[in-house]
Amino acid sequence: MTKLLPKIKIHPVFWLVIAAGTLTGHLWGTVMAFVIVLIHELGHALTARLFGWNVLEIELLPFGGVAKIDERETHPFYQECLVLIAGPLQNVWLPLLSYALLNFSFWGMNEHNLFLMQNNALLLFNLLPIWPLDGGRLTHVLMEMVYPYKLAYRRALCFSAVALGVFGVISLLLYPFAINSWIIFSFILVAIYKEWRVIPLRFIRFLLALSSSKQRFVRLKKLSVPGEMLLTEVFAMYYKNADHHLRIIGEPKSELDGIGLVRDYFKGNCEAATIRECL
Repeated sequence: MTKLLPKIKIHPVFWLVIAAGTLTGHLWGTVMAFVIVLIHELGHALTARLFGWNVLEIELLPFGGVAKIDERETHPFYQECLVLIAGPLQNVWLPLLSYALLNFSFWGMNEHNLFLMQNNALLLFNLLPIWPLDGGRLTHVLMEMVYPYKLAYRRALCFSAVALGVFGVISLLLYPFAINSWIIFSFILVAIYKEWRVIPLRFIRFLLALSSSKQRFVRLKKLSVPGEMLLTEVFAMYYKNADHHLRIIGEPKSELDGIGLVRDYFKGNCEAATIRECL
């Protein structure tokens, strides 16, 4: 059982939300939110473990959580989608649990209604297409199916920033004094900014994982590039979970194996600046 359950960590922002709930007389609701978030995240983690993923730890946040995965691993898109969906699915059956608890004296209609409100709020909020919410991560995965890895990352975060701005304005107009909401929105804004800053590092790790991968992917991308294109620019055209065949424009016999080129690059066998020099 301990092998299925990763280390669980509570983010400092969650403690701020708990403190705010205590000061405003909503501690019971905050405790409920904590339990809902925990079950939600366990849905992600256990599904990932069932697929054989290496889940390092779970960090609980006020609006969900983050499961830290070994970035050296690559996973099929369908597994990523199922792992992401597994969290919100827990929020579907939790109302049934609350109905069952009505049979006990400690759980009345007030607790039941509060629990449903907390559960539904977390479910709907988490489905927003904003990083690092489940909806934002699912948007990122869908973009990775269509765009190269680096471009998909940037577009997903840009889309998240715009969506956060829209929902932030709506929240300001409807609930201008909701302290918890502003703590959460501020945290998400910082999270998007920090994730944008580490895109180059994520990209290097993506290339390293690609170079060390022994599997061949079903998806094949054939890329035609000019001979003067820098290797770093060529690698920026690579897709996740795909093999790449490269051809230099105007040179029909210049086909290169994309993954092999990455391996040679990291081994120092191809230190050339342009792709033509790697022939």
